[in-house]
Amino acid sequence: MNARTDAVARLEPELASLVRRLEMTYRRRGYPMERAHYLLLSLLLDGEKSSAELAEALGLDHSTVVRQVAAVEERGYATRVPHPRDGRSMLLRATPEAAAAVAAMRRTRCERLDRLLADWPEAEREQFGALLARFNAALVRAEREEAGR
Repeated sequence: MNARTDAVARLEPELASLVRRLEMTYRRRGYPMERAHYLLLSLLLDGEKSSAELAEALGLDHSTVVRQVAAVEERGYATRVPHPRDGRSMLLRATPEAAAAVAAMRRTRCERLDRLLADWPEAEREQFGALLARFNAALVRAEREEAGR
């Protein structure tokens, strides 16, 4: 194996373990909202969006986003507002309750991350964040390429 293949071979089981542990942690911790709702509402806190825009940003099919939107609306976390350029369609807007719930969840998650990385030097934290962002961007590109976009 060449060096690149060796690194990938070491990385693959670590990623598999990370995914499993994150899923396990999420189930055990009893976060105040579902991860899907947290991600959707985080996007809405950046501004009003259509369900199609949410689907694109989340990499999900429209029907999945419609179900998620219905659930966050039911909880009082989102409302529909008229689209300013197209009176026939609606945009979704996060409510103040959503902003508070997302902030609480983000605080909880950041506190846990801070504890997990407590003995890491700040430079390594920064490097890890930059590399993880780069990896996530590569995942998004790969998903779009595989979907033929």
